Amino acid sequence: MFQRIPILAKLLLFCFMFLSIFTLAYNVYSKPDDAQNPGKIGGEKLFKANCAGCHLNGQNLIKKDKPIIGSAKLKSKELFSELLNHPPKPMPEFKNITSNPDQLDALYKYVLSLKKK
Repeated sequence: MFQRIPILAKLLLFCFMFLSIFTLAYNVYSKPDDAQNPGKIGGEKLFKANCAGCHLNGQNLIKKDKPIIGSAKLKSKELFSELLNHPPKPMPEFKNITSNPDQLDALYKYVLSLKKK
């Protein structure tokens, strides 16, 4: 049966199988750390996804006189968590981050690092 298939069809079948195997292997072995462990997301990624829209580079695009950098709310992780749970308007709550200690810690450390940049 395989001998009756034209050479072009065999070549296409071979290419399809090769690409399928390559794609499968690539997806299995090249996942980033946060995809393999969804509870462990880096602070920079959390910041970019949740904060950077208004707080680009640690500033405050809504209230320019109240940047994140140098804020008293960064004196402790507890104050930072309280800010995320009960923020001033129009900032939304981020209880999804404060309920995950690893994410809260990662975001807090990243925000603290902004003043050093």
